[in-house]
Amino acid sequence: MAEADKGALGSVNIPGVIAGVLTLILPFLGAWWILTIGTDAIVINAAPFGVRTVILGNDIVSPLFEWFCLGLKLGVMYLGVLLIAGSVLPAMGQSEEIARIFTRFASRKLFWLVLIFVASIIAFITLANQSVTHLPIHGHLPYLVGTETVSVDVENVGIAASISMKLTSAFGVAVVAAILGIYSRISRKTMRG
Repeated sequence: MAEADKGALGSVNIPGVIAGVLTLILPFLGAWWILTIGTDAIVINAAPFGVRTVILGNDIVSPLFEWFCLGLKLGVMYLGVLLIAGSVLPAMGQSEEIARIFTRFASRKLFWLVLIFVASIIAFITLANQSVTHLPIHGHLPYLVGTETVSVDVENVGIAASISMKLTSAFGVAVVAAILGIYSRISRKTMRG
């Protein structure tokens, strides 16, 4: 009996279970990237599951965008459930084929979400830095992380503001979950063959 239990536990895809659990909790960990202009004059907390913009202490909210983000949260949580199910079904004596379909479907989606998030921010920063050359603004935004001072000169009046960007630990969890999701797919193939 102990041998059978060992064999069943051996067919659990551990990286898939960990990736699934991390994916399930990811929408609740908060911002992945934070942009601060001045001394908290403008603060943008961004994640694929929501963007919180605070300008001079006032929240700027779009109800339509909030609904879109809720749908994305639910979709990512669904991916986490599929990863967990695909990782434990073979150990429960269930269909290996269904487990493979679940794992294959869910394993790369979080990776693409992380990649698209980073690419979107880099594209935004690149466009902002390109626009600076046509405006009376001196300085460039850092890419993803860092601090820079940007100054504006209009009719002999100069204003300087510090711009700070950072990635958060929630982004680190997303990267780990994405890597484990990809690895779970690879390990599922090696477990079968």
